[in-house]
Amino acid sequence: MADWLGGATTRFVTGAGGVRLAVAEGGRADGPPILFIHGFSQAALCWTRQFTGALARDFRLVAFDLRGHGNSEKPAATEAYRSPDLWADDVAAVIAALQLQRPVLVGWSFGGRVLGAVARRHGVADFGGLVFVGAISKGGVPDAARFRGTTGPIQAAMASAEMAVAADATLRFIRACTAAPLPADLQRLMDLTNGMTPPAVRGAMMGWQVDHDDVLPHLDVPALVIHGAQDQVLLPVAGQHIARLLPGAEMRLYESSGHAPFLEEPARFDADLADFIRVRCT
Repeated sequence: MADWLGGATTRFVTGAGGVRLAVAEGGRADGPPILFIHGFSQAALCWTRQFTGALARDFRLVAFDLRGHGNSEKPAATEAYRSPDLWADDVAAVIAALQLQRPVLVGWSFGGRVLGAVARRHGVADFGGLVFVGAISKGGVPDAARFRGTTGPIQAAMASAEMAVAADATLRFIRACTAAPLPADLQRLMDLTNGMTPPAVRGAMMGWQVDHDDVLPHLDVPALVIHGAQDQVLLPVAGQHIARLLPGAEMRLYESSGHAPFLEEPARFDADLADFIRVRCT
């Protein structure tokens, strides 16, 4: 059986409102910590190429399943997915439980909105840096539409109460996340982990109205923005917008990647992330 997270240990942490969160920890135990936050309908397993790649030699790697995803608890109430404070406090709970000292937070896609929520609620003084990957700073508000690609109708169908509709849309969405097909075994992993998010959770998340553009310009923290030039989910302009708002942020555009550069170009992604941490975050 494949070891997708390179021998990582798993545990459960109590998040906001008592929600159980599944957390994976791997890499070098005494290395600088990196906390990975996945995107819409994904799971911690999406970071498998980081946990089994070069980053694991030098860094302490932590990833968790967001509430409603993967092996984490899945509250039924819509309100459990609409408050930025809940998302932010889940992250804070993981950091506290694992005693992460000045972690670098890496947020992919929806995870970028979570990073904004964390910064708004808890500030950034205790973080080594923020990394936005294929991310957006807002959602559910009119201004967000200009940053979105072609997958909006597909994601809406992923919230369908009809299983066949939701399943078909989920598979189409995953394939739209990369510019070229992933290796078959990795593609199956993405298919299966995405299927663990209930359609009702997806619908609740899509109703979260948030805009962090007022917060980002005031963040005194090293920041890196990575975006795929071929992203069909969130257009490159979404990453460029974040980079303009964050003081001193670095921008990396991956010409050969779609929405998931850490899966599509993992060697480059790991090297860019490692260099950013060593040069800017220490």
